[in-house]
Amino acid sequence: MSYRNYGEFVGTVSEARLASMNSNGPRTYPDISPTVSAIPTKKSLEGHYSPTVRNFDLNTPDVMTPETYRSAKDATRWTDIAITRANEDPRFRGTSRLGEWLEEFRGFAADIDAGKPDRLPNFSMLRLSSDHTNGLAAGYPTPQFYVAENDFAVGYLVEAVANSRYWKDTAIFVVEDDAQDGPDHVDCHRAPALVISAYNRPGALVHEFHTTVSLIRTMEILLGIQPMNQLDASAAPIDIFQDKPDLRPYKAVLPDIALNNLTTPARATDATQAYWMKRTSEQDLEHADMADDRVMNEIIWYSVRGSGSRMPGVARLPAFDALREGIAKQQEKQEEITKRTKTNLARR
Repeated sequence: MSYRNYGEFVGTVSEARLASMNSNGPRTYPDISPTVSAIPTKKSLEGHYSPTVRNFDLNTPDVMTPETYRSAKDATRWTDIAITRANEDPRFRGTSRLGEWLEEFRGFAADIDAGKPDRLPNFSMLRLSSDHTNGLAAGYPTPQFYVAENDFAVGYLVEAVANSRYWKDTAIFVVEDDAQDGPDHVDCHRAPALVISAYNRPGALVHEFHTTVSLIRTMEILLGIQPMNQLDASAAPIDIFQDKPDLRPYKAVLPDIALNNLTTPARATDATQAYWMKRTSEQDLEHADMADDRVMNEIIWYSVRGSGSRMPGVARLPAFDALREGIAKQQEKQEEITKRTKTNLARR
C-alpha cells in the first residue's frame, strides 16, 4: 500500500534557519521561508515523505500567524487565511505545514480531474505541532493563539478533504502527541482523539475503553492490513461507523481569539508575568517534549486563568495507584530476596 509522511521523523532546514546559522544570528518568528533541505531519519521513509513540510519547530506556523489572523478579522470580505505559496493575498504567501500539505493534496485532485492516475496515498501522516505552544516566550504567539491555530489547521484540513472527491472513502484520525501529565480532572494520562469521516454514526455513545493502539487497530481494519503485533491485535477497534455516508461538506470556522492576546509582549507588564516568562526561557522549547511537564503546565495555566487561579493537582485513576502499589510491592519483595541471597552467600 502507498503511504506518505509529512513532517514526522524528517530532518528539515528552512531558508531562514540556514541564513541564521550562516550569520550566527537568531531566527525570528514567523519562519514562512521555503524549506531547503529535508532528510528522512528512517530508511522506510525514503521516497515516502514530503520534502517541504517541516518537522517540529515553533517558528513555522501550522496554518496562520497572528498578523494574518488579525488581517482576516479586520477584512470586510472572507479571505483565505491559510499561508500558502499561491495565496491571492501577498501577505499570506509563504510556507506553513498545512499549506505545503494542501499543495500536494490539491495536486492529487487536479490529476484525477485531468484524467491522470490517482496518486493520493492509501495512508498519510501529517504532523501539526503548534499545540505544544511556546509558553510565554517574549515576542512569540501566546499559548491561546498557538492552540487555536493548531485547531484551525485541523479544521482546514477536514474542510479540504470534505470538499473533495476523496471524502467518500477517507477517514481522518487526530491524536495528540501525548497527554504531557496534564491537570485532567479524571486522569492525567487522558488525551483527546478525533475520528472524522462521512460514515460516523450520529449520536453514537461508546463506552469501551480505548487507547492510541485502538486508533491504530481501527486504521489497520480500514486499510485492510494485518496487525503488527499482539498489542494492536488485541486492541478493540472503535465502533462508530455506519454503512451509509453523509457526504455533506464541512466548513472550518475561524477561531475567535482576543486581538490583544495574540502575542506575548517583549517585556512583562507585572512581576508575575515576568516570573513565568523567565521560567519559559529556562525550558528547552527547540525540541519536542524536552520542557519540564509540570512547569509548562503551570505556565499555560497562568496564561489562560491568570495569577488568581491555582492549577489543580494531577489526577490519576485508582487503577494507576493500584498498579504502582503492586509494582512497589514486587520491587520490595525482589529486594528482600536479593538481600537474603547476599546474606547466604556471605555465610558460605
